[in-house]
Amino acid sequence: MATQIQPSVIGYIAKSIAHVGKEEKEKAYEACDVAFERFHSSHGTFILLIKAIIMFIAGEQRDAISHVGDLIATVHLNSTCYVVQAYMYLLLGNSQMEAGDFKGSIQSLEYARAQMQHHTSEPLFVLSLISGWKFDNLDITIRQRLCDALCAVGDLMQRLKLEHPRNTVADAQQYDETISHYTTALFLNLPSPQDILVKRSGAFLAAGSWKQALDDANQAITLDPSSPWGYEVKHAALHKARDYDNAVDAFKVMLSKIEQSPDPDVQQHSGRYTSPSSTQETIRDIVQQTIRHMPRVLINTTTGRLYNRTDQASAFEALPIFKELVSAMTTHISRSRIKSEVRQFFRYVMLSHKWEKNEPLFQKVVRMAVYDLDQSPTHDKLQMFCKIVRDAGFNWAWSDTCCINKSDPSQLQEALFAMFKWYQGSALMIVFLRGICSSSQRGALARCIWNTRGWTLQEYIASKVIHFYTEDWTPYLDLELPNHKESPEIIWEMEQATQVPAQQLMALRPGFSSIRQKLQLASTRQTTEVEDAAYSLLGIFSVTGISPVYGQDEHPLGHLLARVLTGSGDVSILAWTGESGRFNSCLPVHITVFNGPAKSHLPSPIPDAEMERIITASPSSSSDLDVALRLYDHLSGLHTPWFAGNRMKLPGIVFQIPPFQPIRQTRSGRIQVYCADTVAFGMVEIKTSHKLSRMESLYLVCPWLDTLLERGDKSSVTMEEDIVPPRSPNTEEEEEEIDDDSSPFAEPELPSQPARARTISMDRETRARRLVAHLRQPFGALLVTLVSAGGRADYKRVAADSLITVQFQENVSLVDILDNVRTLDVL
Repeated sequence: MATQIQPSVIGYIAKSIAHVGKEEKEKAYEACDVAFERFHSSHGTFILLIKAIIMFIAGEQRDAISHVGDLIATVHLNSTCYVVQAYMYLLLGNSQMEAGDFKGSIQSLEYARAQMQHHTSEPLFVLSLISGWKFDNLDITIRQRLCDALCAVGDLMQRLKLEHPRNTVADAQQYDETISHYTTALFLNLPSPQDILVKRSGAFLAAGSWKQALDDANQAITLDPSSPWGYEVKHAALHKARDYDNAVDAFKVMLSKIEQSPDPDVQQHSGRYTSPSSTQETIRDIVQQTIRHMPRVLINTTTGRLYNRTDQASAFEALPIFKELVSAMTTHISRSRIKSEVRQFFRYVMLSHKWEKNEPLFQKVVRMAVYDLDQSPTHDKLQMFCKIVRDAGFNWAWSDTCCINKSDPSQLQEALFAMFKWYQGSALMIVFLRGICSSSQRGALARCIWNTRGWTLQEYIASKVIHFYTEDWTPYLDLELPNHKESPEIIWEMEQATQVPAQQLMALRPGFSSIRQKLQLASTRQTTEVEDAAYSLLGIFSVTGISPVYGQDEHPLGHLLARVLTGSGDVSILAWTGESGRFNSCLPVHITVFNGPAKSHLPSPIPDAEMERIITASPSSSSDLDVALRLYDHLSGLHTPWFAGNRMKLPGIVFQIPPFQPIRQTRSGRIQVYCADTVAFGMVEIKTSHKLSRMESLYLVCPWLDTLLERGDKSSVTMEEDIVPPRSPNTEEEEEEIDDDSSPFAEPELPSQPARARTISMDRETRARRLVAHLRQPFGALLVTLVSAGGRADYKRVAADSLITVQFQENVSLVDILDNVRTLDVL
């Protein structure tokens, strides 16, 4: 029996190729068509692909490429088809290049490179065997030929220049294309391959591949150690790798190479860069500016150790962010970014609490970590405070127990003056409420001992963000707000505790505003040391220059009030009843005298209609007007009250009065009621513990403030119901630290702080007549006695048990008033 040979796909393909070799392309196509007809179900795509190759070999290159394109459209994502078409474009590009058609060659080779993007590395042994085409390293071959074509038209280097990483769009595909160009270029025999390596390094960096970038940078440096640009990309690669120390070293070498280069084009780049030393200097300057306004000593919440300002600065320089900033700022120093990083790191949290026995002091904590302290209620308090601060993401904590070296007078003085601003600049204040447990109900804070202490007043006023914690370190009332100070529950309780409306309490600012209200708030507070009644108010009034000395009792309070009066001119400070202090007889011995409604020495306000009636009915003779104008001018020349040491210069209208006679005694027996019939004021009654009947030279003084002059600018004046103290010299600086979104403070309508006034037009004559009308109203007076010493007329205030209110008699002329305008030296 004879053996029969069955037709096969390979057989028909071999027959087709044989016909092509004999230039019988029609028979070759016919053999492929027969093979497709018989075997299309199992090898259809393969046969059609072979036919396209045969067509290409037969010289019908465009038709063959189009044929493969149809196959790609029909058989989606067939990698073999893409590779075959890419090879066809490569061969077409080669033939075009040989024919001198470089533009067409570049186009064909670009198509070939585009098709290779779909290649999945499938083996093409059969196709290679049948066609004789070599598909190995096809992608590299295409790119090499593309570079040849580009070089032939002088376009390659231009493209590489345009594709420098600094000019490349941040798109992954474009970075890949750029890297491919550089990689291909490196296969050419270029005169300066290091330039291409530098550019490819930059492209790798832009694509996020710092390791490849670093390899290229090192190769470029090896090829040309004198060039700065290899070091530039090496710095960038190391920076990307977060190896900041070596990155900065590479950058320094780059700067030195630029400086040493004989090439003027290279040297001109030196002005583009910023030296690491300049960046370091800027960072250190900003760090110093920042910590200068922070507490001198802070607790590092990570280590639990005390850090002074030198330690604080060193702690920042030890951070990776310090090195990152130095490495990052090579062409421009961004002060805003440095400030942001520095301020973020140096955010600190303050503790507010009532002192207890056995608090851990500076001398103890300076020798050990807070977390290593022995167990005790006060040690546990400090440790838990630091742990909460640390767990909240803050690096620094401050407690007045251990962060002030009270044995160092300069540090103690600095702390007393700056403490308000320290609390004001804190990121958070944590209030520890000893005696309040987690189960406490609303109202416990208002009654808490924390709300009775002198120091906690300024701490609450100064701090912007507050968290209240019970004694078991749970949030008070389980509050979850980011700022408990804005909680309706806390606002209500603080109103109950201080008896001040919440809007006014939260709007209090440091300086010489709302003086009587601040004194009234402080008058209800207690301090362990008598002197702290004054020292706890230094920040609230922004007073400096008072050396803290303990053991002087009420002397610091007098010193403080003297500074406030001198700075503000606010005579409401003199409106008190009680006992005089030793600092000056016009100032009280205790701050408690300011508890209760504010008092005033100024005449009562006159409604506009009543003022108009009084002026119309007043004498209009030229002599009366002349005296009124002279009185007005004389009073205009007076200064507001001020202190020189403990001696007060008190300008005012001063009338001597006859001796007083006792008329009765109060129930306590300590206070006598005295009466005197005076020419200027008629019958005057005074309650005091002093023996007035034994005093001969007594005077009643109306303390002077020029608000009654109602002076505005040349054409207008503020029409006020009472006086406004002069602006504090440092108010503007202080207000810069206040948040823009803080609500404006509506001052209470007290004599020393009236509501906003309206402005009216007024001439000097009208102002003089209005002054006379005011002076005819009842006003508060001070009682003083003459105490001459060494030929000098000095006076002392005689403290009364109630405010002395008097009114000029009708028979007292303006001339009499003018003749009695004086400035007294009061001891």
